[in-house]
This record gives sequence, C-alpha cells and structure tokens, in this order.
Amino acid sequence: MSKMDVSNESGRKLGLWVEPWGADYWLRPGETLTVVADTAAEQTPFNVVMHDQGVTVWVNSASAAEVLDKDDKPVPFGHQRPTSVTS
Repeated sequence: MSKMDVSNESGRKLGLWVEPWGADYWLRPGETLTVVADTAAEQTPFNVVMHDQGVTVWVNSASAAEVLDKDDKPVPFGHQRPTSVTS
C-alpha cells in the first residue's frame, strides 16, 4: 500500500484531482488529505502535476485509490466542491 499526503498551504481553496478516475476533492487552507493506493513498494505509485486550479495526482499501477481525511476516514469525491470554479 502506498500513501501520499496533499496539504493546502495556500490562502484559498485548492482542488485535488485523483486520476485516472477524475475524482475531485477540495481542500480548505491548512487542510491535508491522504491519497492511498494498493501498489507494490517497488513501483512508482504516484505522479504529481501542479496547475492553475490545484494539483492532480495520477495513480500508477493500481485499480483503485482512496482519499482519507486527517482521522483516516474515507472522503467522498466532490468533497467541499465549490459551486463554481473560476480560472
């Protein structure tokens, strides 16, 4: 199992997309979410891409991924999604 924390140290809401599933999560300033994938330790589990609206985490060589909050509870996709997203 591989885990990666994503923390929002900005002063605004930050988008996190987990691909290839297109699942989106939104972090408030100071919030951290953890991406968990069932991958072997010798594989490269994640690729990270930064962009204008946030960060995309590509999960490599796994059939599923889960996003957890600070209490290790699963977070549903669309977590804190804003009603509109501007560029």
